[in-house]
Amino acid sequence: MFKDEGQGIALANLTSIFSQGFTTRKEGHSFGLHSCALAANEMGDKLHAHSEGPGRGATFTLELPITTGQAEHEPH
Repeated sequence: MFKDEGQGIALANLTSIFSQGFTTRKEGHSFGLHSCALAANEMGDKLHAHSEGPGRGATFTLELPITTGQAEHEPH
């Protein structure tokens, strides 16, 4: 989990924040969060964003799949 105390994210933007081409910054290029979401998806993970709104910071959570390691201990 990554948390910042920055500008926050408007509720209306939380559904679009990882979309290609979406940015709220004049100088933004929209590659960062979109690329992170794609990389997480490639690995079978999920990336989520949460914010209480503008001026309230944001939290990003990367969900990693848990493996039990049973396959390593099974007889061949």
